[in-house]
Amino acid sequence: LALHQELGNKVSVALLYNFLGQIPLSQGDNDAAARLLRQGLEAAHRVPDRFPLLISLYDLALSSQARGDLAGAAGLLREGLSVASDAGDESCVGYYLQRLAALAAQREDPGRAVRLLAAADAVLQAAGTGWLLAYVAGAPAGADALPELRRRLGEAAFQQAWAQGAAMGRRHAVEYAQQD
Repeated sequence: LALHQELGNKVSVALLYNFLGQIPLSQGDNDAAARLLRQGLEAAHRVPDRFPLLISLYDLALSSQARGDLAGAAGLLREGLSVASDAGDESCVGYYLQRLAALAAQREDPGRAVRLLAAADAVLQAAGTGWLLAYVAGAPAGADALPELRRRLGEAAFQQAWAQGAAMGRRHAVEYAQQD
């Protein structure tokens, strides 16, 4: 890290702080993770490349969510969703929609969670697997939540919410996800 700082390699500094933050995050030390991930985010904001920014926003959102700061996590995810959408990175859009769906489920809004998961699924089906998940901390897949969401909503409401989300299209899904 010190060498990259000395050489002024800002992208590497941002990525290294992020990867270092993933260690305590994986061990449940969310406060230590947040400190390192915030440093990574600060460094990522100083480079023109969006690559480290998308990674840092995603991981810091996971850390915020793990600490119970759902509003903070939502803000970070919405910022990342905007960056991904503006960059035309469709797979990242899908992954950010999945994380926002997880927040909606945690906030006891299963209909919104299902719509966001269906929209994410449609985006990812069209875009294919992207690069983001190779660089961010592990998070449960959206599909893992589907049985519980189906149970909470009931079959008819689940199917209706899924159909609504699947029919949104990327642009409308991004707009929907940006709403609180």
